[in-house]
Amino acid sequence: MANETGADTIEQVVYAWVMRLPSQPLPIIGSGKIERVASALKSLSLEMTRQQWFRIRKAALGYDVP
Repeated sequence: MANETGADTIEQVVYAWVMRLPSQPLPIIGSGKIERVASALKSLSLEMTRQQWFRIRKAALGYDVP
């Protein structure tokens, strides 16, 4: 998924996924390291389709994902 979205890290994919939850949560980074904050900020610019979002959700719930 990182390759599909252009993310540098899996962490960025996670932030991008969480930010697209219907409840619109605000993730807490939990770090004061500028590198991690910068990485989290990049996730705001990642584009994730609904199909990609649901593929991650299915995988998280334990379903087989092609």
